[in-house]
Amino acid sequence: MNDKIYFSLGPVQGFVAQSRRTRDLWSGSFLLSYLAGCAIDEVISKGGEIIIPDVIDDPLLTWIRSLREGIVPKGEAPIIGSIPNRFEAFAESNPKEIVKSAANVIQRKWEDIAKAVWNEFVAGMADDGKGTEEIWTRQVKNFWEISWVVGPDVSAMNSRKNWRISSHLENEPGDHCTMMGDWQELSGLIRSNPKERIKQNAFWRSLSQPRLKMGRLDIREGERLCALALIKRLFPNVSKEAIGWEVGTKNWPSTPYVAAIPWLEQVIDTASKEANYFARLVLDAAKDAERKGISRQIGSFNNRTESFLDLDGNFYFENALIDCKRTPLGGTPTSLKKCEDEPTDIKETRKNLKVQLGRVADKTGSRPVSFYAMLLMDGDNMGKLMVDYEGGSISNALSIFTKDVRKIVRGHSGVTIYAGGDDVLAMLPLTRAIDCALSLSQKYEACFENIVPEATISAGLVFSHYHIPLSTVMREAHHILDVVAKDQNGRGSIAVSVLKPSGKYCQWTATWDRLMDDKGKMRIDELVSKVQEGPQKQFSKSFFYGMRDDLAVLSGDQILKPGSYAEIVGDLDPLPLLTAEYMKSRERTVSRQEAEERVGALLELSYRARKSQGPERNALSPDAAMLIKFLSQTNDGGIE
Repeated sequence: MNDKIYFSLGPVQGFVAQSRRTRDLWSGSFLLSYLAGCAIDEVISKGGEIIIPDVIDDPLLTWIRSLREGIVPKGEAPIIGSIPNRFEAFAESNPKEIVKSAANVIQRKWEDIAKAVWNEFVAGMADDGKGTEEIWTRQVKNFWEISWVVGPDVSAMNSRKNWRISSHLENEPGDHCTMMGDWQELSGLIRSNPKERIKQNAFWRSLSQPRLKMGRLDIREGERLCALALIKRLFPNVSKEAIGWEVGTKNWPSTPYVAAIPWLEQVIDTASKEANYFARLVLDAAKDAERKGISRQIGSFNNRTESFLDLDGNFYFENALIDCKRTPLGGTPTSLKKCEDEPTDIKETRKNLKVQLGRVADKTGSRPVSFYAMLLMDGDNMGKLMVDYEGGSISNALSIFTKDVRKIVRGHSGVTIYAGGDDVLAMLPLTRAIDCALSLSQKYEACFENIVPEATISAGLVFSHYHIPLSTVMREAHHILDVVAKDQNGRGSIAVSVLKPSGKYCQWTATWDRLMDDKGKMRIDELVSKVQEGPQKQFSKSFFYGMRDDLAVLSGDQILKPGSYAEIVGDLDPLPLLTAEYMKSRERTVSRQEAEERVGALLELSYRARKSQGPERNALSPDAAMLIKFLSQTNDGGIE
């Protein structure tokens, strides 16, 4: 009998992407990976063999196995999810009993995690709600969707997944969670009832009060969470009780922190004295502003110990610093409605902090940029490759790739959130994200070079202002990865989107080979350097707006929306028109030949290029120019 075990745990997006903070995003990814690892460990312990993924040396599985066997694990505790939510296995005897046991282990481990959060944070005040314990139990018990089959091939899995019909949403009445909107919030009280609204507010104020294992900002004002969201939020605070080891991620880099990384690098090199004085003032004013250990996750800081590097990211931005809601100080009342009503002494402290932050920026000669990058990557046609090629060798190649992901991301000053199989999720500073994505793509293809030469990976990269909700950023990342880079551009592509508070600014797509020129240089970097002020400046920013208008005219569209292409009619060559536009916008005269060369370099990034096709000379996007204009502003801290 050659039947295999095919196993899947979900919902992935329903648990991971619905996040309000980067720590929620990390926690959802880690817990999903941990639970899948517990199922794999159970299969192995019962005599089964894991075929896919290759988990022989996986650090997360090693710790799970060691703790089950009563062994104290060696080395650094894993904090990055590295095990996919699907696996294939083989067992010579009783495969159905083994896979049932694996499914039961997931639920048991999940309930252990939930119990640790409940006992520490919720049990003592559950009676202040209306049916809080019942809501908690229902949601914890009914969340995970576990699908498995034992059969000759994976095709049976698709039909098996349809057997489970999720009916929990029919049982979720009342007010819903502010993070995972399909689920009822825990108090069970109804805001539309004036008396219950008062009690509901009191319930969440009480739950959010600082205590031994909870900081003041772990649950912010206005957040009303379901059991699932609360577990994601507070699991890092009780990880020792929940899974057996400290994950050390109670403090996780926020979006403003990641946005500020290049500036922080400059500060510790040029203004460390002023910066550390600022940090002392901050910690005197707000003890919970310290995010101890965050800086160790950033490779470019080289384990520097300055207290300035372990502040909450909001303290690096003047606009955030003066906002009493987003950046409360120690004396800021929790019930404050308007910042004007903050106590006079606290307002004076805030004013002094702003002055000192300005001194740090003046000494450094720059201010932090308000944008960061969210990178989402996924292998192309992995299901088909597993069928067409030997699954074990593909699994081994993915294992090699996974092991290098975090090193590559750290090398670009980024933070890995998840790296398992062919999936990557990471946050990066604005200026290093495209290069990091390209490096990961090159590593991925190198891992498959001798196995499946045609294997590629695609990426969705979102440049986002840190004010924009994380859930919006994740939706955009999944959209441009799945719909734009994969479906529309034929895979082996990167799609880049810029989200400003005013809306989507641009959306540009290219195959990986289009990023580099014949000399091995990054085309975008070269063009960005020629827009910034200095002796190399070759483009004025007004030229890019003129180019967008000209392409709209050439295509007959009055407005080219982000992601759209100007379909050039007939054999019309846009180079002469854009060259003339370029020469008009120049402050210094250049020859027509020089102008054509410079405009031609920009057009190379502007032509539509899909997998297995060369540049389409009749389809041009202004988004390449708008992306370059956007990136060229990173040195002055002026991107808004």
